[in-house]
Amino acid sequence: MRWWRLDQNQPVGSSCFSSSFWPDRQPLFERESVSVITPSSSAITPASAVTSDFWDQRRYGLSLSTWVKIGVLLVLFAALFWPNLRRLWQKTNPFTGEGNWEHAIFIPLIGLYYLYVNSEDLLKRHIQPLGVGQFDRRRWVSGLVTLGIGAACYFLLPLLSQSQGVRLQAGGMALMIWGTLALLLNWGVATVLFGIGTFAYGIWPGQNDYVKDLGMVITLFGVVLALCGWDVMKIAWFPIAFLIFALPWPGLVYSWVAMPLQEIAAQVAVAVLQVTGVDSSVNGTKIIMTGHGGQMRMLNVAEACAGLKSLMTFLTVGAAMAFLTARPLWQRLIIVISAVPIAIFCNTMRVAGQGLLDHYVNPEISQGFAHQFSGLIMLIPAFFMLLLVAWIMDQLFIEEIDDKSIATVRNTAAGQPGGSGTAASASTRRPAAVVSAPPPAGTSLRSRQSSTGERP
Repeated sequence: MRWWRLDQNQPVGSSCFSSSFWPDRQPLFERESVSVITPSSSAITPASAVTSDFWDQRRYGLSLSTWVKIGVLLVLFAALFWPNLRRLWQKTNPFTGEGNWEHAIFIPLIGLYYLYVNSEDLLKRHIQPLGVGQFDRRRWVSGLVTLGIGAACYFLLPLLSQSQGVRLQAGGMALMIWGTLALLLNWGVATVLFGIGTFAYGIWPGQNDYVKDLGMVITLFGVVLALCGWDVMKIAWFPIAFLIFALPWPGLVYSWVAMPLQEIAAQVAVAVLQVTGVDSSVNGTKIIMTGHGGQMRMLNVAEACAGLKSLMTFLTVGAAMAFLTARPLWQRLIIVISAVPIAIFCNTMRVAGQGLLDHYVNPEISQGFAHQFSGLIMLIPAFFMLLLVAWIMDQLFIEEIDDKSIATVRNTAAGQPGGSGTAASASTRRPAAVVSAPPPAGTSLRSRQSSTGERP
């Protein structure tokens, strides 16, 4: 680069900052060339490149920008349902909460672990948000089916059960509203609006905490469905639906379910006592028996002894065992449903054990430490019974794989295009034998190897 004097049109050397031009100054810099980046240039400035790389950093399979969006949604969700979340923590925490719902703290943790176990499959799913106005046959059919079920619950079922007519009509009306919203909008937005509406109804006029909590779970399901689509929900549905097991029941529903469980526990306990030689009878939820020393005693199977706490705990354990293992959906549902009779059986055995302790040992022991400790003891046989059900499922039903699928997988692994037909399957099942001519007589092993190119 050459510079020109300001007073004369002649070059002065390599720099205008030389001492011949300004004797009292030293050269500041010398530059061979200057590059200018225009807006039309394809080059990226270093600042924008660093910013882009920063937001594209991946943590646990997702970019940093995606984690920020998830965090914003969680903050908005917590702000909307903060009264519910605070009340649920006060009622279900293992430190100061109610004893019947101490298991609830583990349910979201199990759901997160389920997502972690299936994270690889989850990241492969195609994300397709459900937009308003996307009509397809599946949406129409499912919306009309939901609308039809709701109409049947509202108009027909109350005629069969007059005692539960009001509840059936309320459920039918809810299904009709949900189906109508799905037909007009889509299942994602419809579920979000239905969940918020359920939450608002629980505030007024329903004034029911369980309805508000249920609306919160439905809203969460709808948000994930609307933003991610059905392909992602094939995996993500379980952790969200599993949260229903952590919602405390209303007192009325709790008593309604506990009463038949109390009667079953009392009747089975009396049968066990009579088999063991203890004179006993049952009157409702009360057990009349011969106590220690031959005196007649009356044991009451209270609401706390109905087994609802163990029932919810075993359902939670059964659902975790079923969905954290690779098995078909119908087998998972059977394992979860089997937790109900297992819980009832274990609770009746606990009540019968209390009666045996009262008769043969000491009433104080049966009503003191043993009364509390027996509930923990029954968790052990219940857990092994659930394992037995899962083992029976594995032994009775064996999944078969098609030979054609095996051939395709093997060809793909070998770098060959997957063939089809019987020939491809047979070739993968039975590899062809290499036939070679017999060696001539009198040749040694070394000469045979050298002639065929084999290594010793």
